[in-house]
Amino acid sequence: MRSLGELKSLDWLLLLPLLGIQLFGLLGVYSASSSEGMPILFKKHLLYLLFSWAIILLLSREKFRNVLDLSLYLYLFNLFLLVLVLVMGKEVYGAKRWLNFGFINIQPSEFMKLSLLLLSAYLLPHIRGLKDRKVLLLLFALSIPAVVTLKQPDLGTTATYFVPLMVMLYVRGVRLRYFFFTALLFLLSSPILWGLLKEYQKKRILAVIDPYSDYLGSGYQLIQSVIAIGSGGFTGKGLLKGTQSQLLFLPEAHTDFVFSVIGEELGFLGSSFLILFIFLFLLRLLSYLRQTLTTSETLFVAGAFSLLFFQYAVNILMTLGLFPVVGIPLPFVSFGGSSMLTFSLMIGLLMSIYREFKGSLPTLPREVNYE
Repeated sequence: MRSLGELKSLDWLLLLPLLGIQLFGLLGVYSASSSEGMPILFKKHLLYLLFSWAIILLLSREKFRNVLDLSLYLYLFNLFLLVLVLVMGKEVYGAKRWLNFGFINIQPSEFMKLSLLLLSAYLLPHIRGLKDRKVLLLLFALSIPAVVTLKQPDLGTTATYFVPLMVMLYVRGVRLRYFFFTALLFLLSSPILWGLLKEYQKKRILAVIDPYSDYLGSGYQLIQSVIAIGSGGFTGKGLLKGTQSQLLFLPEAHTDFVFSVIGEELGFLGSSFLILFIFLFLLRLLSYLRQTLTTSETLFVAGAFSLLFFQYAVNILMTLGLFPVVGIPLPFVSFGGSSMLTFSLMIGLLMSIYREFKGSLPTLPREVNYE
């Protein structure tokens, strides 16, 4: 009976759309792994999915403040793993992003997203102004993993480190003029930043403008993805019947381009249902901002929302040929244990926050000093 009460105290208005998103991911990975002749990928994905729910249920019972108090230690441990990747990481397609532990490969840069969210939620409530020394501490804490991740190289994941921080700063009360100044500074320095990009990164950006200028190179993935989604029509070609995915024209169909598989085989109708689940999921998460009990909780919710929204938007736009190809997976849909577990930990913490403001866990005063 107690277990039933635990389940009832969870926010099923958030978890049911999440389950719908994951079911579409199962279909997409199943189709992609079948076409690639690696059914083991689907079995692993199913295992990750089941494990993700165990994480959500277990972490929802933990008080958010207890995890927040560990944010610095979690960050330092994750940073150690991230640096370790450069020393003994597993290289795939020229990128060294994974640590091989025999039975599993982990991608520390994925877990770093959550570590930075927690660290930012811990530090920002104590920052009283831009001249506060904690501002430099926070920027330094973000810069180190950003530089290490760029070395892998992984520009897409590096960008995801900073998007939540911008949103959290806005929620914390930083005035808009500082964001406009930052954007202007970014535009003025863009020629310098362009020169720092690797050649393949430049080609991927230019491929969005004219993918056919390098049909067999930087534009190939975008072209095949758009063809796959467009050929799906309204109802799709049917599961395991997509020509682009099943005949291996579509690269990385089980990871970065799983939305293209869904679009081709389930059509506009299936893709719309997936986007509807994503919309309901994000909308429900956004409603948490009105109910959080502490500043740290508010900041964490805002950061989690912005990170999820950014990854969903970038990945879908990428598959539609409207954004450069970057290594950003579709949360809870793309194959990848590190991504699935990272976002499951995040949802588990959000459930803990939800249960706290609903009274299922002991509540805190409106403001809490974590120092």
